[in-house]
Amino acid sequence: MKNSKVAEGASLAFSVAALGVALIAWRAAERASVSNGTEWLRGADGERFQEVERQLRGLDVAMMEVSYRFVELHFAGQDGNWDYAKYQTQKIETALQLALVRRPKRAESAAPFLNEDLRAVLEVVERRDAEAFPAAMERLRTACMKCHVRENVPYFVVELPDVRLSTIRGAALAER
Repeated sequence: MKNSKVAEGASLAFSVAALGVALIAWRAAERASVSNGTEWLRGADGERFQEVERQLRGLDVAMMEVSYRFVELHFAGQDGNWDYAKYQTQKIETALQLALVRRPKRAESAAPFLNEDLRAVLEVVERRDAEAFPAAMERLRTACMKCHVRENVPYFVVELPDVRLSTIRGAALAER
């Protein structure tokens, strides 16, 4: 089971990296001369924007980022790396807010998560409250599931992670 979670984590990390590379490539293509025939965004501006939209898709890509950052947040709190935990909390909010721009009909389902549950985690993180952190993460996990139920995907079951995906550790370790 742990090997499959590691594989899922590696796949997620790869997907997020691939998306980043695609966006960097797009920017490079914008700056490159069209005459070399290698630009992947072809057509008029409207067609090119449609292609970028197709590449970004709906919430699925954003949810991969949220999932990755949820894991990072969990371990950052366990490690007492509060600055990193705050960073991940803020990035979860950003990723979801940007996704909701693309899919505004999902905003009502996401509102409690963003306005209540994620804020509650951020408050615990800002207080650097190690005792309250596990309950805050459980609240956030439950909020994920409530949103999934509202969006008719209750089979997207969220669990607190037991496998670390990155090499980032607690702030105290950085001082070594």
